[in-house]
Amino acid sequence: MILFDNEEYERFFNPLCCKNKRIYYECILVLIEKSKTVPVLYETDAADTLVLYLRNCAYAVEEEDNYGNKDENISSKKPETENASAILAYFRRCGWISKREIGRNGDNIATVVPYCRKIIGAIERIFNRDNRAALTNHIFSVYDILNSAFINDHGRTYRPYSNILVPAMDSISDLKNELMVLKDSIRSIMQMVIKITETNELGQFIIKDEIMKSFFNDYFFIKKDGLIPGYISEIEKMLRQITNTKVYENMVKEYQDLYVKDETAAREVVDSQLSELQSFISCDYVKEMDYIDKKTNNYYNLYSTRICMVLSNNINMQTYLNDLLMAMKGFEPAMKKKFIDSISGCFGLRSYKYIGRKSIERRKKHKPNTKSGAIATSSLSDEEKARLAKELLHEHPDHYSIKQVTSYFDNLFAGKESVIPDETIIKTREDVMMAAAGIIYSGTDGFPYEIEFLDGTIETEVAKISNIRIKKKKMHYTSQDI
Repeated sequence: MILFDNEEYERFFNPLCCKNKRIYYECILVLIEKSKTVPVLYETDAADTLVLYLRNCAYAVEEEDNYGNKDENISSKKPETENASAILAYFRRCGWISKREIGRNGDNIATVVPYCRKIIGAIERIFNRDNRAALTNHIFSVYDILNSAFINDHGRTYRPYSNILVPAMDSISDLKNELMVLKDSIRSIMQMVIKITETNELGQFIIKDEIMKSFFNDYFFIKKDGLIPGYISEIEKMLRQITNTKVYENMVKEYQDLYVKDETAAREVVDSQLSELQSFISCDYVKEMDYIDKKTNNYYNLYSTRICMVLSNNINMQTYLNDLLMAMKGFEPAMKKKFIDSISGCFGLRSYKYIGRKSIERRKKHKPNTKSGAIATSSLSDEEKARLAKELLHEHPDHYSIKQVTSYFDNLFAGKESVIPDETIIKTREDVMMAAAGIIYSGTDGFPYEIEFLDGTIETEVAKISNIRIKKKKMHYTSQDI
């Protein structure tokens, strides 16, 4: 193996095992990012990039002298330029940067070697991983790879074992790992929930926990809309059909040529790998998702129970109440009632709601000497209006009868010919209901008052009503009445 047999890589992992490992790790990251923006990374540009990083570095430089070469040591006593040169020399000695080679401009080339790029990339994916679309990417990848086997003259079909079967196996392996990560994430979430002992920690757990956020984003995307199950079904279908194609025979021939085996042995290997793919898609994937579904439901139940226990000072009152009710099961009805009355006296239930902006919003004052706008259009239908009128007239027949409303208006007029109800008159709900009853009775014989509708509306502390004028009806007498 080149890592152990080549002396150039003898100190390959040293920068990650020393006191300044954070600085070295971030330095190689910035060099990799810098190399993506230029055709060739020269030592001058690399040094400038490291100087800029060191000037803004959040970590203190530790003193180290175990490299065997003082020129490769970084120190808090050295300026940024010397530390940048020392880092480049140390990276070159450990095999992270290519050996000295003069480029076209006369400066040394400081290219990050491919092995270092792959190692750092793997570390980033594993330890600083981004879970977004990880599962779906692998599923889409398997679908695209297998689908190429059914496209005529596709580039992958010329070497189907290396370009179709092997990449599909790799993607399935990555998919298995991601499912294991999902299961571990649920386990980690449950462990954190169990450790919660204070109410404020519950809110912090929901808001700030990145593990739960990344887990549920990926999980719910797979479960919704039926998109991913459709792709899984197509993958399973293609795995059943691929053995009947010419691509399958070419897979066997390619494997036979690569590993110098007879046709029977090559066919067995290819069949076993295809069977493994089909077994995972048809059975294992379903089992893993069912397991995750079950664990997710357990998580919700655990979180709900934990909330109840935290809010009740770690006492599971529901369990105690269940035990008490089971013990009362065989008692006489009178004794049961006595127990229940005693228990109910121990609890005081109150309803709490979140305070919103409208709850603390101050009531706006009306500008003086301003005319109200147009009449508010009622959203009630004719049937609803009839129902409300019926409730008003029939549910309280005595309180809102013509006699009672007439008496109310007689006291209100006190010798006046007409009255416009305003905020000085409409002070209570009773005043509003009497005004509404007056509008209803205004066209009724025997009711001595009539209503005239004016423009606009009047808004009081109790309700917003139409602008009306209440007038006494003019009585017309005939010779027979006299």
